[in-house]
Amino acid sequence: MAGRVTLPLEGDRMAGDAAREVFMALDDLKFSAAHFVAFKGFREPLHGHNYSVGVRAGGSTIQADGYLADFGDLKKVARKACDALNQRTLVPMKSDVLQIRRSESNGGQLEISCEGGAVMMLPEQDC
Repeated sequence: MAGRVTLPLEGDRMAGDAAREVFMALDDLKFSAAHFVAFKGFREPLHGHNYSVGVRAGGSTIQADGYLADFGDLKKVARKACDALNQRTLVPMKSDVLQIRRSESNGGQLEISCEGGAVMMLPEQDC
């Protein structure tokens, strides 16, 4: 998919000041990452997924060229985010059931203590 698209929201196709949005999903907007889910009384094993990314951007102001957004700009930002997340471990840093400590030893480590006594040590640069 290439180009730019302006779409009205919620069926409002005629109003000049209507909210509009663009949506983009391309074959190369993907990343692979490890993660786990933890909540009170449960923690799943660390495992990975392949993720596909879609981008939705909205607004009510149309640019001088008649478009809401430039797909080229959206693609750059989305690809940069995918690159930053690819081959990383996603850590639920705000979890209320995990204790997460940063350690500067060994180049920076995350020590993740879980309910039940499980402890994971991950290089911070991998997260």
